[in-house]
Amino acid sequence: MNEPLLLWARLMLRLALVLLVVGLVPLLAVTLVFSGFSPIVPVLLSVFVAPIGALCLAIALILFLAAWVRRRRESS
Repeated sequence: MNEPLLLWARLMLRLALVLLVVGLVPLLAVTLVFSGFSPIVPVLLSVFVAPIGALCLAIALILFLAAWVRRRRESS
């Protein structure tokens, strides 16, 4: 019964990491490496995509905690 919950938690964690990378890496690249370019697209990515990634990360942590609590209940 615990496997589907762990599967969803892992998938949500992967989605969160991808969204955070897509949202933050272009902003860091434009800030540090390509300082002559207009940063409008990386700023928009960081404003719109990175918060969704943070939300997915929070949901993944909640799912991992729920799976951990279920595992402790089943073992006792």
